[in-house]
Amino acid sequence: MKLILDLGAHWGESIKYFSKKLKDASSFDIISVEAGELNFKKLQKNSQKYKDSFNKITLHNKFVYHESKDISFYEYIDDFHSAGSTYSKEKFEFNSKKRLEYANLPYNIIHPDIFNICEEYKKSLDVYEEVIIKMDIEGAEYEILPDLIKILDPEKTKYFFLEFHSDKLGISPSVDQNFINDLRALNIQTKELNNMK
Repeated sequence: MKLILDLGAHWGESIKYFSKKLKDASSFDIISVEAGELNFKKLQKNSQKYKDSFNKITLHNKFVYHESKDISFYEYIDDFHSAGSTYSKEKFEFNSKKRLEYANLPYNIIHPDIFNICEEYKKSLDVYEEVIIKMDIEGAEYEILPDLIKILDPEKTKYFFLEFHSDKLGISPSVDQNFINDLRALNIQTKELNNMK
């Protein structure tokens, strides 16, 4: 059996993507993790369309992180703008300044449970023959990747799909490239999510 770790699942777009792209999708389990409460409700609804495409789909309304921590997650409270919800206060403030429609939107600060990606990844290695990782976690990647990369097993993880948020956090793009280089040094193929088709 194989696994997709769908980290930052949003409304289930990756579930749809992999259902179409994987010829052997029925041999995969998917674990989809989404911190936003409104986004998670849409994820629950949308994932039902693909429940017969995979062996099993498991959903977690949690925040992906590498250690136990009290996380503040900024969630816009209307369905449309909940897509812009974020962990990063810097990204939240960037949205408010650069995108006028976000400036005065009502929002909640929620404190989701943690999905410890390092612990869960290590557990998956004992169960699955292959583990694909997809990561879009609103800026938390810069805190998580240093620890996660150290424990990746390139025999089982050959594909890593990810989205960086350096442009919204004031981080140099060279930091993104360094992470990509680290993954490629392990012979792990990387693909940025905005290039997924």
